[in-house]
Amino acid sequence: MIALLFPVIALTQAGLPPKLGEPWVGADRNQREASIGLQIDRSAEPDPELVRGLQINWKDFPYQKGRFPIAVTDADDHSVAVGIILDVAATGVPQSCRVATPSGKAAFDDHACPHLMRYLRFYPALSRSGTRLGGTLAIRVRYTAGPIRVQTAAGGVALMPARPMPRPLAPINAATVGFGPGDGLPPSVGGTSGSLKVEADGSVSGCMLAAPTQVDAFDIKMCERLRAVKFEPARERDGRAISARFSFGVARPQ
Repeated sequence: MIALLFPVIALTQAGLPPKLGEPWVGADRNQREASIGLQIDRSAEPDPELVRGLQINWKDFPYQKGRFPIAVTDADDHSVAVGIILDVAATGVPQSCRVATPSGKAAFDDHACPHLMRYLRFYPALSRSGTRLGGTLAIRVRYTAGPIRVQTAAGGVALMPARPMPRPLAPINAATVGFGPGDGLPPSVGGTSGSLKVEADGSVSGCMLAAPTQVDAFDIKMCERLRAVKFEPARERDGRAISARFSFGVARPQ
């Protein structure tokens, strides 16, 4: 439980589902909130023909709108996931949607596609040749409603097995991606991040920007610069070189 850190809205109409993204205070004086979270499946290797994938335009088209699918009481603590497949046009507008992994709760399964078709919009994907593209996305829609929690340091830590990682032969920095005086980017661009597919010979065969600048020509050029970076490839324990993914992040000097 946490103290109130920002204004809250009381839920005054009994039995009415709460508004998404608008906190309220329960009868026990604990703060609660109902929201939708989206997780796009990015498990595939970077596509060699793309420099950026479809990105949610949450700034101009917020999707925390309307009401939660069901009414919520002080005793409730909901966490429900619905898996959907969403087809998006090159304009960034969803064209079709279907439930691929139902939650088993009809109110949520019936809510996911109509809600996201109405509110969700995307920045289009971008090819190396400068063509804006749509695509098909697998999205996990997570519905939550209940007490707001904060993460604490209590609890154990599980160690993950180390993965073989490639290593760039020279640092990837602002100069590598083209940031600097006269780069022509708007002040709102604070940096970039993404992933590279590094082959067993140390060459880069794929570049996908997770945080693009949304300036098409710059994003294309940035990926071309990153494709020219040479790596010491990832190696198995026996010394055998393998292809692997390399994640990067670069801040833009201000």
